[in-house]
Amino acid sequence: MAGYRDTSNYEPFSKGDYGRPLRPFNTWQWLGAGIIVAGILVVLAAFVSKLGWLPPEVAKWLTSGTSLCIIGILFVNSRRETLSAEETDKRRRQALIGAGIGAAICAVGAVLILYFKGA
Repeated sequence: MAGYRDTSNYEPFSKGDYGRPLRPFNTWQWLGAGIIVAGILVVLAAFVSKLGWLPPEVAKWLTSGTSLCIIGILFVNSRRETLSAEETDKRRRQALIGAGIGAAICAVGAVLILYFKGA
């Protein structure tokens, strides 16, 4: 097959460009929303127990609350919109600008740390 060139731009392992979760929510997404609310309540209870308003054992639930929030997010994001090419380009541009600003902030922070450390 000399001279064969694939020009279809087909990538079997590429991921789609997805936007916000699809609406209206289906049953699994509502279950995820409920799990997120439960996780937030557990996190709030853990913080309130640090203030002494609840028993101190409740403070150990903080990791469980954050885990519940992450699991709920997975359920809510199980169905997402597909973005158009223009929206994908816009998001890519915004991500590059954000990464550039973040890199600049990190560089300034590193210079300030080195300056005030006397290195």
